[in-house]
Amino acid sequence: MAERYSPERRTLLKALLAAPAVAMLPALSACSQRADQPRLDIASGEEGGMYFEFAQLLSAALVENGIADTSAALKTEASAQNLDLLVQGRAHLALALADTVAAFRANNAKQAGITALGRVYQNYFHCIVKANSGIQNLRDLPGRTIGTGAAGSGTWVTGQRILQVAGLKKHRQAPVERMLGYASGLEALGQGDIDVLFLFGGMPVRPLADLARGQDLRLLDVTEVLPNLRDAYPGLYDRVVIPGNTYPEITGVDAIGVSNLLMARPDLPGKTATAIVKLLAAKAHQLVPESSAGIQHLTPETLISTAGQPLHPGAKDAYLELHG
Repeated sequence: MAERYSPERRTLLKALLAAPAVAMLPALSACSQRADQPRLDIASGEEGGMYFEFAQLLSAALVENGIADTSAALKTEASAQNLDLLVQGRAHLALALADTVAAFRANNAKQAGITALGRVYQNYFHCIVKANSGIQNLRDLPGRTIGTGAAGSGTWVTGQRILQVAGLKKHRQAPVERMLGYASGLEALGQGDIDVLFLFGGMPVRPLADLARGQDLRLLDVTEVLPNLRDAYPGLYDRVVIPGNTYPEITGVDAIGVSNLLMARPDLPGKTATAIVKLLAAKAHQLVPESSAGIQHLTPETLISTAGQPLHPGAKDAYLELHG
């Protein structure tokens, strides 16, 4: 039986819908009926990455549970591209980092209506160098060449902010930046074409693990900039840990974390949004990619924590039903 909440608790949930959920989950009753949604495509990420793997699992679950007749995980390069596809109507759902969503909303006033369905997993900012590079921290980056992620990607957005608050953007020997995507960045690092690679993802990033098996790599701790990041962008950045041996022979480090959100347009039918949230809550264990370490993925308790991004009305209904 679900835990009963006091009237004060129910009022708080209805007003804010911002507290972590702690109740046991009821059965996934809403997903037994087909929603009025013939197709639900998900703008995700590059093949081989956690975004794409998660979207594939979610896509299959949407069909299996009768929420959509058909669904596909769309290959993309960046969170910003995902949001563009969403607002253009070329995708029905989109995965995006919370800081990219906040920047998108700030820069696209007409699209401020994009809404969150839930927080689906934690992303970890990887700053990767070769073990013999001599680079120990951010202060060693002047004059170096950095792969900063594909244009508009979550990696690029957060990386630019890190470089800015670290004082490296205006340094007299500012690092040389190359906007390389997920796969091309790892290839460039492996071939020695860049000195440093920024990469945002879940754990482990499988292609990075593959590269680490053949080369000696290190992860840099860049959390020295976290206080300044939090001052400039409140509520978006967390201190997290990439444990040792997440990647072969690589020592663990503290890292910067950002929530990954599942986004939708406000015109997504309310009962469809409600059914998707209930699916995420009830089937969370089935939506973790096999390659994942499993510790950063969605849980019923953290779904509602959307880093200040407004919830779709149908998502609010689902959370009130689940926890109110």
